[in-house]
Amino acid sequence: MSRKKIASFPYLNKDISCNILIIGGGIVGAIANYYLSQKYDVALVDKSRFGFGRTSLATVLLEYQLDDFAEELTKYFREDEISQIYRMGLESIEKISKFIEEKGNFCHFAKRPSLLYTNKALGIKNIEKEWQFRNKHNFSAQLLTENNNPFPFEFKAGLYCEDGGAEFNPYLFAKQMIESASDQNKLFEHTEICSISENENGLIAKTNYGQNIFCKKVTFATGYNFELLANAELCTTNISYSIVTRPIKNLHILNNTLLQDDEEPYHYMRLLPDNRIIFGGEDSPLKNGQIKTKKAEKKYAALEKALCEMLPDFKNEIKVEYRFCGAFGETDNNLGLIGKTDNPNILMMISCGANGVINAMFGAELIENILENRENPLEGHFSPLRKN
Repeated sequence: MSRKKIASFPYLNKDISCNILIIGGGIVGAIANYYLSQKYDVALVDKSRFGFGRTSLATVLLEYQLDDFAEELTKYFREDEISQIYRMGLESIEKISKFIEEKGNFCHFAKRPSLLYTNKALGIKNIEKEWQFRNKHNFSAQLLTENNNPFPFEFKAGLYCEDGGAEFNPYLFAKQMIESASDQNKLFEHTEICSISENENGLIAKTNYGQNIFCKKVTFATGYNFELLANAELCTTNISYSIVTRPIKNLHILNNTLLQDDEEPYHYMRLLPDNRIIFGGEDSPLKNGQIKTKKAEKKYAALEKALCEMLPDFKNEIKVEYRFCGAFGETDNNLGLIGKTDNPNILMMISCGANGVINAMFGAELIENILENRENPLEGHFSPLRKN
């Protein structure tokens, strides 16, 4: 694991067969491949390089909370189901932690506290209700106010969770997942699937070079593939913008906390191992599959301004060194599109919604349950066939 980049893998140059074909070699496909290959004959393909798509741009704040408050989620779930989804998030973080313990920490994984806060008078009640919900369901959380705020920036109310989240380098985590998979002989880059057909024996996936992959099941883990999601009414695609500062001294006062506000659009922040700040948000709808440069420039400027206003004591030290943006999918109920499609032999593992990596860790388990014909109480809420 000493290499900084994922090892290069060949393109497929002959016909092969497998039980399960996973299409998409980003972090979601890497997770699916690692866990499913322990039980099944799996092939993983990507039309480009593994981990070089949206994975390399992910900011990765791993938290069990979702983008909406529990009270807002009651439109889609019962109260006990919301608690179950939160618990699933915590279990996914523990699953990642267990993987790191077994394989080594080569992706800068670390558990972190989290803070969800508001600067709006109307937001105080929402924070208080969320705190009450979490306490009722035995999630550790502390209610912060203007009077007991330990952070070097002001807010009207906050929800602090000591065990609320974790972080890692997403590209390096995908690398670990891929290079730790059971079968290293069925990993293919620069291999695009152009068509999928069926016969009496199963599915036939044809590649851009004319080779065939004969399989029983196909799992799409293609990230925010616009063509795949074009007809998915459940998912809308947006753009999230991020800036990364130069290293800044004395950031220990933030206690490496994962930060998120409740603004519209909201902002989020975490610290990198070399004392840089990664600050993101300012989300906007993606129109016609295009990201406009002028709009992106305005968003980066807005992020820098918001960060300086948030941390005025560091204003002179905040120098933006990197800027990037990328598309992501969003669903009404905050959960991904994972599970069965209209074709029982074609599954979907698209981690749109809040907490994409958390969804993916659970998604691998859910796909395994489906393959084994075992019921999962959350299957319907993640189903690509669910109603909007």
